[in-house]
Amino acid sequence: MSDDAEELVFETELDAPPEKVWRAIATPELREAWLGEPEAGPAEVVRAEPPGRLDLAWPTREGDSVVSFEIEVTEAGSLLTITHRALAPNVVALAPRRSRAGACGWRMAA
Repeated sequence: MSDDAEELVFETELDAPPEKVWRAIATPELREAWLGEPEAGPAEVVRAEPPGRLDLAWPTREGDSVVSFEIEVTEAGSLLTITHRALAPNVVALAPRRSRAGACGWRMAA
């Protein structure tokens, strides 16, 4: 990745242990229910270090990107940092999605 790659970073504290957060992001069906599917094909694992980090190649119509999930232990459960890096100048990183209920945010389904 180049140093000038575009990126969006989201952080959220979750009332769930890192193992549960890992399961939610590492299991494709759970991750897709939570974040939706990539728009241009399935996500592919680039790096997996359970239960702390998962990097996915995230295809978009404009080109390739990478979504990284980093999980840290907190007193309340976990801190999840999601970083979406656009690898080419014409790639737009993920925009926050609205939940089916219409409110922005993430919910742990696992």
